[in-house]
Amino acid sequence: MGKSAPAAPAPPDPYKTASAQTGTNIQSAIANATIGNANTYGPTGSTIYKQIGQQSITGPDGQTYQVPQYSSTTTLSPEQQQLYNQQTQLGSDVNNLALKQVGQLGDTLGKPVDTSALPSVANDFSADRSAVENALFNRLNPQLQLQRDALENKLVNQGFQRGTAAFNNAMDQENRQENDARLAITGQGLQEQQGLNSMAQANRQRALQETLAIRNQPLNEISALRSGGQVSLPNAPQFNAPTVANTDLSGDLYNTAAIQNSQYGQQMQQYNQQLAGMYGLGSAALGAGGYALGKNGWPSDRRLKREIIDLGIRLVNGLKLYAYRYLWDDKPRAGVMADEVLRVKPDAVGLMNGFLTVDYRSLA
Repeated sequence: MGKSAPAAPAPPDPYKTASAQTGTNIQSAIANATIGNANTYGPTGSTIYKQIGQQSITGPDGQTYQVPQYSSTTTLSPEQQQLYNQQTQLGSDVNNLALKQVGQLGDTLGKPVDTSALPSVANDFSADRSAVENALFNRLNPQLQLQRDALENKLVNQGFQRGTAAFNNAMDQENRQENDARLAITGQGLQEQQGLNSMAQANRQRALQETLAIRNQPLNEISALRSGGQVSLPNAPQFNAPTVANTDLSGDLYNTAAIQNSQYGQQMQQYNQQLAGMYGLGSAALGAGGYALGKNGWPSDRRLKREIIDLGIRLVNGLKLYAYRYLWDDKPRAGVMADEVLRVKPDAVGLMNGFLTVDYRSLA
């Protein structure tokens, strides 16, 4: 096993991924246009699609793609073409007629609307109201007088003297009834006046509408002529693009990255298991007190150490002395490296569980 954990796989380049995906999208769009826009032929004519050139577009990576451009040509059958020509000619004739009407319309609209001949509503019909009220009063008054005389005779015959309170009360009731009758006649007169005024206003409004209708008639005729002379374009199938499934290049790349990360996780798991074995080795070699040698010497393999610092000190035999900590604890220590001892005094180097040890007693 090496000195450190395995390196994680490099992530996919998003720009390259976007560029590749753009290329597949464009190719799919071109295929869609080719598949979905077939030439059509029918009894009324045909529609033909034709590539007329290309247009350049730039992808996210700066790469240029050539996208085809199409034209659509609709051709009518001879019979439909004749009808179209006739319709066009008819529309032109109608438009010319409308233009002539516009010239005449200037004279009509240049004059203000003449309301002098319209029925007047200036009369308040108060005289008509008075006539109605007088007629009703002339009919009512004799009847009221007869009722008053009959009431007075009745009261006298019953022994009520004129001027007494009882006589006056009875006559007062008669007076109120007469006032109510006269007020009713006044209300009928008001209704008559209002009705006559409403009829006068309705007659004037009707006459005004007729005047405006005559004035607007040329405008309505021009509007009708304009609708008959409008351009009518032939119908043609619309350009369409059926859906074609794109290649999921992005998904493939990121799935590959997921597999690489899974493999990396397995490697890290193995590495952690080996580290756990090292920690067990260190505990066994150092002993409970932390100073006992293993049977093959002290664990001195460089792979079991961290924070290694050259102290600048050399032993008599030339070996360097280092400060370091073991992987399994934080206690600072000093000593040699087994791989260096192996070159100078190989008989002092042992092996335990695949890691080098040093018998420091042999170095003296």
